[in-house]
Amino acid sequence: MVVLHQFHMSPFNEKLQRMMRFKGVAFEENYWRLTEQGKLKKKHNPTGKLPALEHDGHWVCDSTDVAHYIEENFPGPRLIPEDPAAAGLVHALEDWADESLYFYEMHMRFTTDRNWERNLPRMFERECWFMKSVLAGKMPGQIRKGIRKITGTQGIGRKTEAQLLVDCRRHISAVAGMLNDSDFLVAGQLTLADLAVYAMFLCFLDTEELASIMSEYAAVGAWMSRVEQLTDG
Repeated sequence: MVVLHQFHMSPFNEKLQRMMRFKGVAFEENYWRLTEQGKLKKKHNPTGKLPALEHDGHWVCDSTDVAHYIEENFPGPRLIPEDPAAAGLVHALEDWADESLYFYEMHMRFTTDRNWERNLPRMFERECWFMKSVLAGKMPGQIRKGIRKITGTQGIGRKTEAQLLVDCRRHISAVAGMLNDSDFLVAGQLTLADLAVYAMFLCFLDTEELASIMSEYAAVGAWMSRVEQLTDG
C-alpha cells in the first residue's frame, strides 16, 4: 500500500501526486492537521515536515527523497533522465523550485495585502474548529506575521513587494525562455523539473499580481496545460 501523507495546500503535494499519477502508481492520500505535528515528529519524521510517503509501512520523508524513491521503486515512464547531464539539470531546477520559488509563493500568497485574506482561510480548511475559528478567524495577523518571519530568514521577506514582482517576472520569463524551442524544461520530455516548477507556478496563480504577470507569457500557460494533460490521471 502507498500512502501520501500531507499538510493541506503544500505545493510539494502537487509535485508528488502528479509524479505518481504519471507513473501509474496507485496511492491513497492522508491529510494531517497542523496540530498533529508533535505526533508526526515523535512517530515518523523528526522534522515534522510533510509530504512523506508510506510504502508498505516504510516512511520516506522530504519531497525530493520521495521523488527519487518513487523513481527507483516503481515502474513507468522515467521522470529523472538516465543521461547524467540531463539528470543534473533536472536536479538543479527541482532544487530551484523547492528552495527559491517556494518562498516567493509562500510570501506572495500569505502575506501580501491583496492575497492573504483569501488564502489564509484556505490553509485551515482541514483543521479543527479551534484552528479555524480562533487562529484563522481571530488571529490572522499573527499568522501573517509568522509567515513573514519565515520568508524574512530567506531574504525574500525583507524585500519590497515591487522588488518581489521584479524577481518573479524574471523567474517566469526564465521558464518561458527554456520553453522557446521545447515543450518541456529538460531534454524535450516531461521530467521531475517540470513537476516541481509547475507546482510553484500553480501557487503563483493564487495571487492577483503573479497571475497577471503569468498571463503575459503564452508559452508558460501552454506548458502548464501540457503538464496537466499528462499528469491529471
